[in-house]
Amino acid sequence: MTDLDQRLKELLEEGVDPQGVIREPNFYREVWDSFHGRNASLLITTWVGILVASAGLIFCTIKMFQVTETRDLIIFASFAVMLNSAQIALKLWYNMRLNRAAMLTEIRKLRLALVSEE
Repeated sequence: MTDLDQRLKELLEEGVDPQGVIREPNFYREVWDSFHGRNASLLITTWVGILVASAGLIFCTIKMFQVTETRDLIIFASFAVMLNSAQIALKLWYNMRLNRAAMLTEIRKLRLALVSEE
């Protein structure tokens, strides 16, 4: 094993405790930190969309149980399904952005550590 391989192994093991569990930052801290930085406005807009879809979903679900005609029931149920799907899609996209940011941070840390060794 070369010195580079050994150094990479040491760097990758820095974030692992003795039981082999990777120490990760708190999820809620990552969410809060995502509101600051380069893509903050896009991520804030995503959260606004999630909240609007949630409010619409709650409204449509309540109205769905209050209507008396079948046509209205189908309309509100369809909107509830679409809003639920939109909410899920926005949450998935947001979590993928969080994962991307975390991976880029780790890659930058590895690069800096390797460059400082040379």
